[in-house]
Amino acid sequence: MGCSFLGPAQETRTILEYDKVPLTKVLLDLEEIYKVRFSYKADLLEDKVVSLKTHEVNLQEILRVLENDTKVSIESIDDRYFIVSEAKVIFCGYLRDESDNSPIVGASIFDSNNTRGAVSDDNGFFKLEKVPGNATITISFLGYQTLEMDGKDGNQEDCPIYLMIPEFEELQEVVVREYLAKGVSKSNDGAITTNPQQQEILSGLAEPDVLQSAQLLPGIESPSETATGLYIRGGSPDQNLILWDGIKMYSSDHFFGTLSAFNPYIVKEMKVYRSGAQPEYGDRISGVLDIKLEDELPTKLKGAIGFNLTHADAQLKVPISEKVGLIVSTRRALTDVFDSPTFNRFSDKVFQNTRVRRNQEFFEPEFTNSTEEFYFFDLALKTLAQISDKDKLTLSTLLTRNKLDYSFSDVDFADNSSDLLDVENFGVNAKWEHKINNVSSLNFQSYFSSYQLGYNGVDENTAFVETVTKDNAIEEFGASMRHQWNIGKNWSLSNGYQMFNNKVDFALRVNDFTEGESASNNSHSLFQNAVFKTSKGQVQLGLRSTYYSIIKSFLVEPRAYAEQKVASNFSLKASAERRVQSISQILELATFAFGLENQVWALANGDDIPLLTSTQFTGGFLWNLGGWNLDVDAYYKNTQGLTSFTRGFQTTTLDFSEGKSKTMGVDVFLKKKWKRYSTWLGYTISDTNFEFEQLNNGNDFPGNNDIAHSLTWSHFYQWKNLQFSLGWKYRTGIPFTEATGTVTDGESTVIEYGELNAGRLPDYHRLDASLSYEFKLAKAKDVRGRLGFSLLNLYGRQNILRKDFDLFQVTDSEGNQNIILEENTRLSLGTTPNLVLRIIF
Repeated sequence: MGCSFLGPAQETRTILEYDKVPLTKVLLDLEEIYKVRFSYKADLLEDKVVSLKTHEVNLQEILRVLENDTKVSIESIDDRYFIVSEAKVIFCGYLRDESDNSPIVGASIFDSNNTRGAVSDDNGFFKLEKVPGNATITISFLGYQTLEMDGKDGNQEDCPIYLMIPEFEELQEVVVREYLAKGVSKSNDGAITTNPQQQEILSGLAEPDVLQSAQLLPGIESPSETATGLYIRGGSPDQNLILWDGIKMYSSDHFFGTLSAFNPYIVKEMKVYRSGAQPEYGDRISGVLDIKLEDELPTKLKGAIGFNLTHADAQLKVPISEKVGLIVSTRRALTDVFDSPTFNRFSDKVFQNTRVRRNQEFFEPEFTNSTEEFYFFDLALKTLAQISDKDKLTLSTLLTRNKLDYSFSDVDFADNSSDLLDVENFGVNAKWEHKINNVSSLNFQSYFSSYQLGYNGVDENTAFVETVTKDNAIEEFGASMRHQWNIGKNWSLSNGYQMFNNKVDFALRVNDFTEGESASNNSHSLFQNAVFKTSKGQVQLGLRSTYYSIIKSFLVEPRAYAEQKVASNFSLKASAERRVQSISQILELATFAFGLENQVWALANGDDIPLLTSTQFTGGFLWNLGGWNLDVDAYYKNTQGLTSFTRGFQTTTLDFSEGKSKTMGVDVFLKKKWKRYSTWLGYTISDTNFEFEQLNNGNDFPGNNDIAHSLTWSHFYQWKNLQFSLGWKYRTGIPFTEATGTVTDGESTVIEYGELNAGRLPDYHRLDASLSYEFKLAKAKDVRGRLGFSLLNLYGRQNILRKDFDLFQVTDSEGNQNIILEENTRLSLGTTPNLVLRIIF
């Protein structure tokens, strides 16, 4: 090396000459010449050598030469210190459809290292700047297979064309890209699609929850303030079809509805249909929530661990070979390890008006012994095998469990009680996807779903001993075949066959009294769906035809959906459908004293449990302009086959009665976005009425969970890696039946009730907030963290969720026993904090 000095350190002009000298040696020379310091990882520069010959150059000119020759990035912190890292490039390109070379508009492109991203424009063009070479670039768009590429493949001089391969489903156009928030979109078949892993933070959620996110949509309510108690446009929770990677779910909650049983961090997307469901969705008459797991073959080991104030979770994506990969996730409650303020608030809400809390309130703690053990757990596995360019196999498995073990004893009164509740759901689904050619594909699935609920309760004192047991079991096997044919740009046709076998058992035993039923049903369905799509809209016509062995009947369910753009920013939409359901939940009173899980699943039998049917029509419009989005839906639903057993009314009679319901309503959604800030308003006006010939003198009356008005106002703001959300929820109170007194006939005393559901609870409202911050972990490659915080019910409003009445026997000061009427109210959550920490690697 030769050198000469012509001025001060930074402006010194030097003559350099190197021949295959390690870059580390060159940097040491520069440190000595220019009195600077370089910071770098030794393994990054291990194989890099320098060969150059310069004339008189200063430090900045030398560094630019080294960057170009060795593909590193050298950035100055100040005048003396520099950081040497892997070279950052501009990653750009044009996205095209493989089948017709048309540009793909609105695809998401993001860099895994710093989570910044881009969206492809009208020409399919995108550009990411300052991309590290070790980053993974992910390109995704609804209806296409996701692309993953190394950042080092970026090209600053040439932006190549990337071909995206269609996934052979009915390709739906996204009409609103950020519906509630980023990661939530609406397509022109009426479905709302949520991607939990790309979703911005929502009010009240420190981390994503797929079922709680759905409650923010107009027309979806949870009167019980639970994650899983979803009432969709007048339908009840058991009337919703919930699919987890093709497995039909019968238990979708943890902690008695407080949390959903689905880990959001392995979910690719959840589609929510409030109406207009396609004909492949059957055996439920209300909403559809189709949850699909990630389906990309892992190319390198990735994972995450997380903790919040109720549970811990972990996920791994493992490449077993070039064609086989594994995705694993698990969650486990921390409730039996330590008490947190979050768990305590949840417990206060869940166990109020149950034997657990009544014992605590009635008896003196120093004279009692009690144990309360509760935990929940879920485990999900998915194996993927890309056996050829045209064939893909997947095997998905889910196990969820909730267990409560409670015991109580009081020495003075010789009162003893115990309650053991165990709820388990297991499912497995095998799927084979076969690509016939560029326009046609086949999909074969076979699944098994098992639901087991077991309860054993004992209540003992000096006067009596009562033993109650309850068992409810479902074993369901299903198989399906689906063929998809895309006929040019405008037409697509799907058709298939589904078979389900249900075996449902329930048994109730109170001392020597036993009641139960065991039934099975085979159903065979053919479905067809034709879609005609143009640049201005689409029309779907579908038909589902099903034979039910349990009632020996063949039923037809037509489906139709249409959306048409009548102006550049204004579209009209409408749907009509008929739906059928053969299995539903009925109310049982044997576990009333326990106070939890007092419903059981039962099959329709054409007698006291009829088949449920519904007819629904919707019409509305979608308008967007200048960052404003307005979505309006009006709907009408008529449901037949309701019974007093399935709805559960507070009356003096428990006799069987069959009825129907009618729901009319309008859902309104309005959103505006300004750069980092967005706000949206959701409003629903609806009216649900029941009509039972043998109840209320045959007159109609408000439905049990009729909510006349519901309003949600939410705000979102992002500053760099910090996200903040604030949301206010208001709704009118649900109906209840007022007790007017008691009637005694001999030794029996019963409650006398007024007009069915004539009373209304007070209006409900609360304010929720959430905060999240993403950060990189120092000196850790491809490792980042996330902190989340949420606060539910900021101003501590005590909302009444339910009101009912009961009779209690009390002894006065003179030893006389009296029967008194007592009002029971179930209150909402108090102010509830939650804190989340996640490490992603």
